[in-house]
Amino acid sequence: MNVTLLPLMGALHLQYPQYNAVTVRDLVAAAKPDALALVSLAEGALDDPAWQDTPEIALPLAVVPWAKKQGVPLHCLAEPSPDADAYADFQRYTNEYPQAAAQLQDVDMLLRPLQTMLQEPLTLPRIRREVLPIVGEYWRAREAQLGDGPGTDWLKSRSERVAARLVDVAEAHVVVLASSDQVPFLEAALTELGVTWLEPPAIAPSEDAQTRAFLDFAFRGELSEPGNAILRLQDIGTPEARYHEGNIRFAYGQIEEAKACLEIASRDDFSEPYFLPGYLLARLGQLHDLLGDRTAAKRAYKGVRALSYAPQDALGVARRGLERPFTLPE
Repeated sequence: MNVTLLPLMGALHLQYPQYNAVTVRDLVAAAKPDALALVSLAEGALDDPAWQDTPEIALPLAVVPWAKKQGVPLHCLAEPSPDADAYADFQRYTNEYPQAAAQLQDVDMLLRPLQTMLQEPLTLPRIRREVLPIVGEYWRAREAQLGDGPGTDWLKSRSERVAARLVDVAEAHVVVLASSDQVPFLEAALTELGVTWLEPPAIAPSEDAQTRAFLDFAFRGELSEPGNAILRLQDIGTPEARYHEGNIRFAYGQIEEAKACLEIASRDDFSEPYFLPGYLLARLGQLHDLLGDRTAAKRAYKGVRALSYAPQDALGVARRGLERPFTLPE
């Protein structure tokens, strides 16, 4: 079996213009795989829209929609923890007992070089060359000190079981997408099982990836020149771009203009990306409340709750909005 392994970086893809969700999609497409293996999702996960709450945002934002449109088989191979609460309980225990925390101090220090590095706009080569070795050293040291158990969330043994499932996939070339934490143990297990490694393809940034990078920038709201950002978003013109424009205008107190942006977006097909319907309707409800149109606000909030999927924070906005009108903090 030929395997190309791509690390996923969770929400950090939003701040990596050269390794954002669309870049990951483009790398997958350029690799021309026979199938994709999704290590962060369990078997059957894609049958329930709630899978999109995965912290690995590159999957719902770009990779899975592309694979479904292209007809590329998706294999969800995640091995769940034998005790979903054990790792968090262990972390809480060590924080409450200084002696236990002190025993892990040297191990935790291994992650210190990442504190600044992960805030930089990383590329895939840098992630593979600089980030993954540190992550691997950390988890191997933690496993050596604590064993493969609650203190590591059984990461090593779970990765080995995922690797065993993967080699049973009857495909010649599989692109594996795994969280950066799981890559080191998974890579070691697959090497032990004799897979043939293929390097990720070299690609130039696509127009879609560059647009995604700007949309991510607007999503983060780190704007020094909001006027220029608004002009760029208007040039993009998609419902998502309209949503971000509306959020920027909302942040600067332009409530009527923000509402107009979101209403324009809502008249188009705003079903993608996956988070947009929930976020857009939740924000539209808030804007209607601020402008005194309680009937329209409730209609928008109810729209969030009627969706087959909405992010949890959008659902929270809708729930609170139905209980009482949204107001700006004083």
